[in-house]
Amino acid sequence: MYTVITYPAYILAHLAYPFNRKIRNWLRGQHGNIDRVKKLREKDTAPLVWIHCASLGEFEQGKPLLEAFLKRHPEYKSMVTFFSPSGFIPSRTYRADIIAYIPWDTCFNAKAFLDAANPTIVFWIKYDYWTEHLMLIKKRNIPCYLISATFRPGQYFFKRVLKRLSPLRYFTHLFVQTEQSKRLLAAAGINNVTVTGDTRFDRVCKIASKNDRCSVVERFVRSSDKVLIAGSSWPKDEAIIAEAIKQLPDIKLILVPHEINPERIESSEQTFSFCETLRYTRAESGNPEKAGVLIVDTIGILSTIYRYADAAYIGCGFDSGIHNTLEAAVYGIPVTFGPKYDKFEEAKKLVVLGGATPINNAEELQLLLAFWFNGDNRERLKQGKICADYVEHNAGITEKILSLIDN
Repeated sequence: MYTVITYPAYILAHLAYPFNRKIRNWLRGQHGNIDRVKKLREKDTAPLVWIHCASLGEFEQGKPLLEAFLKRHPEYKSMVTFFSPSGFIPSRTYRADIIAYIPWDTCFNAKAFLDAANPTIVFWIKYDYWTEHLMLIKKRNIPCYLISATFRPGQYFFKRVLKRLSPLRYFTHLFVQTEQSKRLLAAAGINNVTVTGDTRFDRVCKIASKNDRCSVVERFVRSSDKVLIAGSSWPKDEAIIAEAIKQLPDIKLILVPHEINPERIESSEQTFSFCETLRYTRAESGNPEKAGVLIVDTIGILSTIYRYADAAYIGCGFDSGIHNTLEAAVYGIPVTFGPKYDKFEEAKKLVVLGGATPINNAEELQLLLAFWFNGDNRERLKQGKICADYVEHNAGITEKILSLIDN
């Protein structure tokens, strides 16, 4: 049944090649991918730790584990694989020994890839289950661990007819974020499970501790104590933010769109055309101090520049679900986002604790920003402290996982 689905999907991907940039990048990356891994491994047969991530967000979860593992086991080489070009392309400069795409999930590709890589241990981050690969990893007795996973009742793993097909049975051990996930797995007959939490807490703490600076953003925020940063924003987010801040002209906005292609950046500039906007890549020759909106049209700095904000808006809460809340919370600033956050444990917890405030429309966002910035700032600072304390309390998960594995 699984094979019946995967082969037609691969054919459809080729048919979509001319029409979709991500699919084009993915198919190009697949070409010669296994041969490249094979050549790299032929030059060095040291033990290999393989970490698989669907995309960039999962890689952020995996980095603390990979780096801590290599610190404990310096004799190992490392390989990171991605499914999505959105993870592979920005991560090509990461210091792993091999960065590659995971091949399309057929029994032939799985065998060829595992023969080429010959991993000693495997970490699978959160989800993106490739059944043929996982089945062969188990068959070859290679330890394979699922990291920072979460599960919900409606998923197919827990449906009576389909649960026998679940790829979860191929993992050596599953490290999950919540007790609910553990209970669901137990009801499905999977008991090799430990609740450890989310390794992203360790990742954001490490980034914050570096105290990296950004001169452009420092110039932009220099004259203001009312700085809102909108991280990983989508068009729906930007329309709501624009409507809200029209009535609050003292707020300075750092806008970090989720996608930074020219069309998206131009769209963002049009949305905020009622005030002076400036692109990050043009700021050195411009005047950031006078701009009302700084549009970050480059990748890789969002997690660092949250430190300059007084509050944060987390994007995609009006689309498929919010992005990384912890990247902002670690800096002790309150956060807000749209209504689609129920799949994210950290967001739900921060709402309950009072550090995060969900909004449903521009009017609610305007009232919240006015509350944070135009009155007594003690409540904003209190909410920010709740966020920082929450992150600090949940750090240390990486060492807990590795200690359990080593024992």
